[in-house]
Amino acid sequence: MSIALKQVFNKDKTFRPKRKFEPGTQRFELHKRAQASLNSGVDLKAAVQLPSGEDQNDWVAVHVVDFFNRINLIYGTICEFCTERTCPLCCGLTRQPR
Repeated sequence: MSIALKQVFNKDKTFRPKRKFEPGTQRFELHKRAQASLNSGVDLKAAVQLPSGEDQNDWVAVHVVDFFNRINLIYGTICEFCTERTCPLCCGLTRQPR
């Protein structure tokens, strides 16, 4: 199991290319603000606060897409490394955790 965790957190291996947003676009600005908010500390209320001058729907859309991508990445990693052979007590497909 330790080997599987080392493979999951291997910095040399990428799961998916980072998204590039063209500078000057609204998506680029919103993504930049979202990253700055999330990297600034642990104040989650400030991280999800709507920036002044931004449309609420656009702000929610950026966060929903980012959240979906992160959850999808976690799910893909679990499906790839947590099989019936590597995790016999918690496979999720045929048995429930005890």
